[in-house]
Amino acid sequence: MSRLKNKNKFKKIFYSWPVFVLLLAIVLLVASGVWGVSKSERTSCGKKDSSEERYDKLEDKSDNLLSEIESLKTEKGRESEIRDKFRVVKEGEQLAIILKSVDDPECEVVEENDGNLWKKILDFLRD
Repeated sequence: MSRLKNKNKFKKIFYSWPVFVLLLAIVLLVASGVWGVSKSERTSCGKKDSSEERYDKLEDKSDNLLSEIESLKTEKGRESEIRDKFRVVKEGEQLAIILKSVDDPECEVVEENDGNLWKKILDFLRD
């Protein structure tokens, strides 16, 4: 009989409102922690993806730079780079510069303004 009373007493305590509220608070606390972890996991995945993209871009840039360095190690590569950057030619060669036509829509015609300083400033401010 005392076992039955102890069992009923345990049920009475365990199924009471204060215990229910306590268990609910514990569940909410655990759920809050899980929510925070899942949120940080999503953020980490986003950062990981952007880091991988950045790494790939840097690796491509590194490969390009290494190939340029390799080409500059040869005499022909150095000569080509100097010709491109400074528009120079060897002795006895000639350089031809081909200009675009004025009728070409990509060609931009710049008109010279013979006005005074104030007129140039006013024209600049109007544009």
